[in-house]
Amino acid sequence: MTSLNSNDFIAVYVDIDAYKDISFPDIVIKVLVVIFEQLRHSTNKRLPFYKHPFKWFKKEKFLEKIDKFIKDLNKLLDLPDVEQKQIRTKVSEGRSQNDSLSLGLPNAGIKITDGQNFGTEEETQRTVPFDKLNSLKKKIVDFQGVFHESSSLCSGAPIYLILDDFYFIPKNTQPDFIDYFHRLTKGTPLFLKVATIKHRSNLYKSGESFIGVELNHDIYPIDLDYTLDRLEDLERFMESLLKRAVEDSESKISIEELFTANGFKQLCLASGGVPRDFLSLFVNLLNKLGKNEANGKIDKVHVTEAAIASIQGKSNSLNVDSADDQLLLEEYLNKVKDLIYQTHRTNIFLASKDDLEQFKQARQAIRELVDLRFLHLVESNTSSAPSDGKFYEAYMIDIGLYDNSRPRNFNQIEPGIVDEKQRKDSIRACPKISLKQLESDISRVFEQQRLVLTE
Repeated sequence: MTSLNSNDFIAVYVDIDAYKDISFPDIVIKVLVVIFEQLRHSTNKRLPFYKHPFKWFKKEKFLEKIDKFIKDLNKLLDLPDVEQKQIRTKVSEGRSQNDSLSLGLPNAGIKITDGQNFGTEEETQRTVPFDKLNSLKKKIVDFQGVFHESSSLCSGAPIYLILDDFYFIPKNTQPDFIDYFHRLTKGTPLFLKVATIKHRSNLYKSGESFIGVELNHDIYPIDLDYTLDRLEDLERFMESLLKRAVEDSESKISIEELFTANGFKQLCLASGGVPRDFLSLFVNLLNKLGKNEANGKIDKVHVTEAAIASIQGKSNSLNVDSADDQLLLEEYLNKVKDLIYQTHRTNIFLASKDDLEQFKQARQAIRELVDLRFLHLVESNTSSAPSDGKFYEAYMIDIGLYDNSRPRNFNQIEPGIVDEKQRKDSIRACPKISLKQLESDISRVFEQQRLVLTE
């Protein structure tokens, strides 16, 4: 595979976090301005006069066009979203009156005329509705022309629009926002890349007309993390990641010298399959062992302690990423932890697929807590032991939620463990959680507040 360099494409990056407090549709305008500013800079930089003298005139006309769009968008930003405009029109009507005087000479054909013009002026007034969003939609074709022209000037280079932290946009306006930028891509060299949290994202809404985008139809998901239901794949990936880091550091140490037999697996579990969390915990562990236990190896207890110490960082992310749903999600998490960790003294629970389908608020909470890395999916389809004829999903609470690194009378179930018949009976025997009861308990505390469903 040939790697791309900066001349193969034009990248436009927008961090949505910087505009999350701007209401819709003004946020669309702000993002468009950023896009055009970056596109202007990239196109101008790629086409210096000394390298592309024959494109200079076209480039200058293109830059003027972009400058006008940016100026018009900034003016539009100052207008109200919707208003009624009063338009006055003056219409002038003219007529002439002619008086003729004959000289009285027969057949002379001479006539003196005194002409005067009389004019009338009428003023009409009408009310015209103005809608900022409709005004933006009318400009889509013009904006698409900009992407075509920029790509053409840059030898057909595709343009990648990267929208980072998309989930910071309020859920109720996310479909409208992404719908607009998806329309910009139609038939153009513009490609949309959206970085977001899956269950904090509401990508479409249906009504009189479909608004937004549909996964696996309009856009395709790419999951950058591993899940614990593929523990062997996860361990192999994290091992290769760590080996590469060791090689880049030019260290001669091996992974076997760093970990005890169960220390590496516990680190994989504590990461929840997220490479960033894996490396962050690993660095913290190395720093601690380097100061206190120079000759020691990283074991299960060390990893658990590091995970517990890092849970505050996840809590801060919950405060930022979950917006108005923070307290609601915290209540769901506390209920799950009390039931599974405190009462049943284990780390994995089962939720029936029937319950997940019926009790959508509890399902949404579980999905969002997975995205926020407080819960982890360990089995997407399993049964219970003894079997009751139902199918379940199995979830693990994050190791950082443990009260201490050596909890008493506690049975930590490890995903991927099978018996001699390749059965995962340890997971199948885990306690079941009633989503009906969970949803009922939460609704008594939060009588009005509800999560926005994303699937």
